[in-house]
Amino acid sequence: MNSIKTRDMYEKIINCEEIDELKQVLNQYSPYYAAWNNYINDVLLNNGLTYENLGDLCGFSKNTIKAWATENRIPRSREKFIQFGLGIRCSLNEMNYILQRYGKYPRLYSKSLEDAICIFVISHYTEDENVKAYDIYNELKKKFLEEIQIKNKRRFLLDSKNETSKMENEIVEMKDLQEFKKFVKDKEMEFMNSYYKLLDYIVAFVKTENLGRSYHSLVLGKEMDKGYEKMISNLRNWGEVPNRKKLINLGITLNMSLAEINTMLEYANMEKLCPKDKLECIILYVLANVDVTSPYHEINHAVLVAQYTENQEIKQQCNKLLEELIGLKNADEVREDVEFYVRNALETLEIDEREILMISE
Repeated sequence: MNSIKTRDMYEKIINCEEIDELKQVLNQYSPYYAAWNNYINDVLLNNGLTYENLGDLCGFSKNTIKAWATENRIPRSREKFIQFGLGIRCSLNEMNYILQRYGKYPRLYSKSLEDAICIFVISHYTEDENVKAYDIYNELKKKFLEEIQIKNKRRFLLDSKNETSKMENEIVEMKDLQEFKKFVKDKEMEFMNSYYKLLDYIVAFVKTENLGRSYHSLVLGKEMDKGYEKMISNLRNWGEVPNRKKLINLGITLNMSLAEINTMLEYANMEKLCPKDKLECIILYVLANVDVTSPYHEINHAVLVAQYTENQEIKQQCNKLLEELIGLKNADEVREDVEFYVRNALETLEIDEREILMISE
């Protein structure tokens, strides 16, 4: 099958009017849906490695590599993907591709201390085969995380003058570890506040959907898995970003529109909903249809989120959205539940809803 642009796939998905149309698109684009086992088998073949060889390089057992290659099992955490990537000496671009496409995690983020360390290791420990890059990464993490105690010191930065891409370039172009140490010290406040925009955005939606009450009461009211409370706690205290599936599921639970979920993913340093992922195709289809049938859905959220957020940038985005949507009206004034639509679409397509909604995870 010839290469196709993601944007073309996106347009086809959101313009589907019926489930049958969506089925045809999913079948047409099936070769593009990323599979971890295909990637692992390519690594084995292209480098002439056995399961045992690759396991030794990356610090995993032979059986783990075999399960990845033959059963399409996925590493269980973002850290495991990083361990694998450092083991095979991925470039920065390749590491980000693995994290985003297969792990559904954020790309490496230069304003996160742990990720900044990983970027430094990738950029400065790629040539010496005797050096275990993942061991260096862990040693540096231990050293710097002991020096900068983040928990309970995080506070909202109203105006960060440090652009993420510029910080990343600074790290890549550093001469040595001493220069990196100085960089970490200079950017200490930035590291303490990584992903605070994401946290503020989520909290604003929680209050919007929960009449101003806490995340705890939302979890209880919607009978969500208790792991979601821990997820928010880890984000608040440590800047630890949730898995992409969990973030998307949270957005569905909070009745976010397509634009709102994409904004949340952007704040998480992740790609927008991607049509090259089968389940995300379905989410795109559902959310696009909800937005068309109920434009008030987006307007109401923009008004309410602007009330609850502390972030001026988010307030401005909400106001801009209102300006774009004002005057849009739907005669039926229907505000359907997004989660119901997603479940219905998954059922019609005969896909296990636990794959995306993680009801029992």
